Amino acid sequence: MQQSKFLLNRQKIFNPLEIHAAIASHFRHLPEGKSRSFFYRLEWYKIGVVVPMLVYSEHAPEMKLMPECQLLETTRLEDLPTDRDEIDFAIFAVPGPELDLEGEIDEIALTGWLQKQLKGAASLSQTSFGPNNCIYYQQDTEELHVQTVTIKGSLKVKDRSRLEKLRRQPLGACVELGCGLLHLAAS
Repeated sequence: MQQSKFLLNRQKIFNPLEIHAAIASHFRHLPEGKSRSFFYRLEWYKIGVVVPMLVYSEHAPEMKLMPECQLLETTRLEDLPTDRDEIDFAIFAVPGPELDLEGEIDEIALTGWLQKQLKGAASLSQTSFGPNNCIYYQQDTEELHVQTVTIKGSLKVKDRSRLEKLRRQPLGACVELGCGLLHLAAS
């Protein structure tokens, strides 16, 4: 799995769905049959004209000049450290329809959702929430929005190989909007 750092120019892309297309253009060099799939993390609450993004993909993206979305670097996603059982995490996510996020955000329900997503690979040992915000976007001619949540903290590793596989796929909904990448780092 590859880990790439991109910079998004928010003055060039207005509709969040266009970001997915901009990143996808960095994978057009791959021959037919090779996986062009990727998922990314874009924290919409970060202020600035240029916002950093983290992209996970099976294959390395192509470096090219693009004013909307510039690739900075690509490295191999490092395996989780074997000398620590406590791992820091961060996720910017849309849990899905099972949790109603339109009203007050229920932190207990969110903790339960994330623990279920971990599928026994780890247990949450510390969590903090926020900022949480809405992403507004246009699909065809329809104006839509989705409520996002940010969860940070630490988790205790129970099954390292399962956790390694789990972080290589997005969790929750709205992957095309930059949600669901579980970022893990040694404490």
